[in-house]
Formats: sequence, C-alpha cells, structure tokens
Amino acid sequence: MTREKGIDSMGAAECARRTGLTVRTLRIYERHNLINPIRSKNGWRLYGRKELQQLNVIATLKAFGLTLEQIRSQLATTPPPLARVLQLQLQTCNARRDAADKAIGLIKAALATIKSGKQLSPENLCDLARSMEMESQFAVYQVFRELANETITPDEERAVVTWIASRPTEEMNRRMESIQEMRALRNSIRDLQQSGVDSAASEAQTLVVREKELAVQYGLRDLPAAMFEWNPSLAERWLQMSERAAWRSTESVTPDADLLAYFYAIRAASPWHRALAPIVDEAAELAKKKAKPSAPAANALIGRLRNICAEYSLGDPLVYVRCARAMQFRWPAEDIARKRAGWTFLISAIGAAKQ
Repeated sequence: MTREKGIDSMGAAECARRTGLTVRTLRIYERHNLINPIRSKNGWRLYGRKELQQLNVIATLKAFGLTLEQIRSQLATTPPPLARVLQLQLQTCNARRDAADKAIGLIKAALATIKSGKQLSPENLCDLARSMEMESQFAVYQVFRELANETITPDEERAVVTWIASRPTEEMNRRMESIQEMRALRNSIRDLQQSGVDSAASEAQTLVVREKELAVQYGLRDLPAAMFEWNPSLAERWLQMSERAAWRSTESVTPDADLLAYFYAIRAASPWHRALAPIVDEAAELAKKKAKPSAPAANALIGRLRNICAEYSLGDPLVYVRCARAMQFRWPAEDIARKRAGWTFLISAIGAAKQ
C-alpha cells in the first residue's frame, strides 16, 4: 500500500522536524513495532496523521516512565488503558519514594543528632552514604534501562552481561572502587559547565588530568578496549549508552547531552589529545595508502606515540590506543571513520614493533 505525498504525508526528516525527534528515533520506534509508516512508490517511508497521533501517545507514555517494550504492550490495546499506564508509573514512583523516604529519615535523624550537640557516629555516616548511593544508582539504572531498550536487543544485552561476567574479578573490583571518585569528578565538571568556564581553561584542564589519572589508577580503559576487540558493533552501542547514563542531569534521569559535549570538549583541549591528533591523522593516511604496519614511517609514529604516553602518564600505549578506538563515538561523525582507521593502524604497528 502506498500514499502519495501531500498535506497529510511527509518524509522521515520532516516528521522528525515536526515532532522534535530524530530520524534514528523514528527507526527505533518502527523496529519496536510502535509505528508502521507506509511506503511511497519509490520505497520512501511516509508519515501521516495516524503516525503523528501514535508518536504523541508514545511521547506521553515515555513521560510516564514506561519502557519501549511496555509502550508496545500498551499500544496493543486501542486506546491504551490509562489505568494500566498509571499503575506501571505508580510502581516506579513507589520504588523511588521508598528510597527517598529512607534517605529523608536518615537525614532528619542526622540533623537531630547534630542539633543536640552530638557527633554523628561512623555507622550514621555510612547509612547516609548508602542511602544517597542507592538513590543515585536507581536514577542511573533508570536511564540505562531506557537507553538499553532503545539501543540493543535482549539477546545482545545478555551477551554483553555474560561477557562482562567472564572478565577478571580484580578488573571489575577496580571499576567499582572508582565509582565514588568518578562521580565526584563529574559533579565538578558539571559545576564548571554551569558557571560557563571555557573547556580549555585551567580549571577544566585540571579536572581532565584527574580523569586521566583515575583511568590509569583503576584500569578503566581495560574494559572498553577489550570489549571492542570482542564485538566492535555491540561494544560501541553499549559503551555509548553507559556513558550517557553516567552523565545524567542531577535534576532528572535524563542524559545531559550538553554536559557530555562539554566533557568531550575538555578532553579534546587537553595537551595529550592535541599531541596525539596529528599522529592519528598520519596513521590514517598510512592506512589509506595501504602501508605496512612494520614500515619505517609506522615505526616513527609508534616512537612518537610512546613518548607522548610517557610524557603525559597515559599508561600502556596499546591499552590507550585500543580504548581510544573503542570510544571513537565521542568525536564528530565526519571524523569517526578516518580516526578509527588511524587508531587501528597504530594497533597493528604496535604489534609489528613487538615482533
């Protein structure tokens, strides 16, 4: 069935513009059977009044906190039963309220203790820290759960979780130990962003130095580097949504795109990123020319790479390069393919230099 394009018919780009969504989001909704646009004679997707109404319903249900799978279930009944929608939202709100009530009770008790002139015991302080951590983890999980529903399939999620479970225990323990310090670092970066501090300013660069130090101290580059070697396509999607969940807004469970962009800008302005940029570009050119990883030009690049890693205490050059390739989504889309080719060539060149 086709529909000629007219006042009640528009392409994906126009539909995205009118609804404030992205074309990629429209594709995700279609893949989850939430919408079903018809095709023109040329095979282009066409969106009309029915799709716009459906997108409005989806937006409303998403505002209630439902996942895409829950929304699809609700849309199976027309119209979606409001009582069931509210019941699902009530379950989510109750879970958050219980965590908040517990935190409020602990805070009130702590304030009463302080006002009485007494000091908080270590046990009191630990209870407060745990209550704050539970609330924060719940919010991060909500974001991650929504992103996962939109980005990967249940089978893909199980595959990643199984793979992570197979990683060395000490690696995962180190990552857990880093959580508090990394969260404090993100909060400091958020404060700078809200104060309008330039990404290249000394205050911002001091924080990115700290982020680099934590990455080396806790081996935070090991997991993304290994995950990309295991399954590049799935790893990139998983790592991207994990990072977006971590950089959520403090006021909501919404990933903060502006804050994340600010963080990327700080990293891009760091002296080691600026020093590494020409090396990656030159490596991409060598890859384009099909140069051998053992060629003299490649060896020269590896020498410069090692010097930069040593100068700025970046850790193992191979781990750094593998992680940089895995996290390539942090950079502008037009640069991704070229820079990834450069990082890949450097990895091969490091391997050739060790032989």
